[in-house]
This record gives sequence, structure tokens and C-alpha cells, in this order.
Amino acid sequence: MPTVNPPVKSPMSLHFVISYADWPDSDQCRFITTGLDLPAAALLCGRGERLPAHKQTVEAWLAGRFGMAHLPSAALTLGLDQPAAKAGFWLRADPVHLKIERDGLLLFDAHHFQIAQAEADALVAGLNSVFGEDGMLFVAATPTRWYLRLPADPQLVWTSLDAAIGRDINTLLPKGKDALQWHRLLNEIQMYLYTHAVNDKRSDAQTINSLWLWGGSDYPVLETPVVPGLPVYADDLLLRGLMHIGGADVQPLPASAAALPDGDALVMLDHLRLGACYGNAHDWREGWLALEKNWFAPLLADLKSGKRKSLAITFPELGLALQTDRSLRWKIWQKPKFPWDFAPG
Repeated sequence: MPTVNPPVKSPMSLHFVISYADWPDSDQCRFITTGLDLPAAALLCGRGERLPAHKQTVEAWLAGRFGMAHLPSAALTLGLDQPAAKAGFWLRADPVHLKIERDGLLLFDAHHFQIAQAEADALVAGLNSVFGEDGMLFVAATPTRWYLRLPADPQLVWTSLDAAIGRDINTLLPKGKDALQWHRLLNEIQMYLYTHAVNDKRSDAQTINSLWLWGGSDYPVLETPVVPGLPVYADDLLLRGLMHIGGADVQPLPASAAALPDGDALVMLDHLRLGACYGNAHDWREGWLALEKNWFAPLLADLKSGKRKSLAITFPELGLALQTDRSLRWKIWQKPKFPWDFAPG
């Protein structure tokens, strides 16, 4: 029987979830955000009522919101990419480029290179010819989303791709009883990819010289997520996967709050993701400016005009959740405040 968890109540009817709002170094954050003009965001946050929250990854937040013990990441996206996939233990095995730099062996995902489906298929066919006899099955569902089916769950702890990109991988490799065996396997995979004909035709900066294994989980997912009883707008694949196995759909994210229909909704905004993951301060700042222009400013105008009565905003990585309504117009004693200036929940 599927496991059904109790529903998790959303703090408000119109709820915005903004991931990767936390810049890990506070001194750098102060420098990076100097002169950043976010008047609507600061007013919405500064005059909002704080709700209980604690610092967590957006993946952990999603698991809690949907009533699941943990997020079965590989299985969630596999259900979208290959719904007829064979049951078993699956990993994401995404193609990456590893580069030796001063800070170590840094990982770059597919945002830093291009790969065609034909190239992905050729690389995966080669991997299956070498490692298939060990019961492994590699699948290139898309050029950039690959999977690996294993004979059994190796009981390891995997690091998500988002937590690895732009970072030295040496401390992020699989952990657990048989971790060293898997480190050796990754080395063998890297050696094979290095000599593959596909990589012979690619520049050194564009070689697919490793895979990143993460999100290990059983497919199909036996837990039934508790989906929100309201429209959901997002581009996030994990959220789409949760809604899919819960029997509901995700609406495409509109370009701005002005294009968002009236009424209740859960909206996930990931404008800050790549800047935060790669430690790119310019892109992170640009993400905030896009959020201000397209989301915070229109939402503030809607609250002031009465078009919208209330809204909630959650920043999972900051441990910050707020709700506000039209009364913010009169709370002149509450000063505007940036999200990163709040003490963690």
C-alpha cells in the first residue's frame, strides 16, 4: 500500500517560494548587495509578519510541503522523462565537465556546454557496453538528464547536482560503507569517457569527462505526495515530478506577477539558482533585479490597490517565511528590510 502522509498546510493562499536567496558568506553578501535597488522587495519583507521557518534546502522544503520524508529526486524526474522505466533503484547520472583549477577539481554542469542527443546516446551506449555486465543500465532520457539503474540500493549518501556545481567535488563524492568502491567506479567511468570518440571531436573545455550521480531513489515512488489544492506555477522539474505522481499538473511560470491569474496559487521562482550555485555574484544580483521588476513590484502594487488581499513569501535557504496584506500601507513604523538581513529562523 502507498504511504500517505498528512497534509501540510500552506501559510497563505497566494504563496511564493524563492530559492537560493542565501549567499553563504555574510561579508561577501554585504559587499555584493551594496547599491542593490529592491524597494518593493524590502517593503514587502520589512512590513510582513514573520512565520515559523528554519534554514533548509529547497529540496527539503518541497519534501516537507508535500508530506514526504525525503525527496526521491531521480525517481521524480524519471517519472516525467521515462514513465515506462523498469522498476528498481535509479540515480540521476548527469553528464558534467570536471576542470582542474586552483580551488580543486571543479564541476560544471550542462549550462556550461552543449551536447546533442546523438552524442548523449553514443556515450551512454558505450557506458552500457562496458558496465552493463555488472547489472548497470545507463539511459540518456534527454541530452542533459541521464539516469543509472542499479541492481540494488547501495545505501550511500549522494550530493545533489546543485550542491556540487561550481565546487570542488572531492568532499562531495558518495558517502557510506562502500563509498570507496563507488569512487573507483567513477574513476573508471571518467577514464572511459576520456577516450570516447564523442569527446575526441569536442574541445577540451567541452568534453563530457564525468557523470554526477545523485538523487538515488526507488522507482516508481510508493509514497503519495500531498499536492496543494490550488494551482501551482513553476519551471522546477522536481516540483513538476511531485505534482505528476500526485495526479496534478504544474502550470508554466508566467513572465511576471502581472500575468498571474487572480486567486490562490503556489508559485516557485528560481531566478537566483545559477548565480548562487556557481558563486557568480553578477548573475545573483541580476536575479534579484529581475525578481524586483517582474514580481515584487507588481505584487506590492496589487496589494496597495486591493487587487490582491494577501500573500506569503518563503525563502527556504534563509529560514525566512513572511506573510503580508494590505495593512502594510499603514505600517510606516516598520522599516523596509532585505531578506538576507533577517536573523535565521
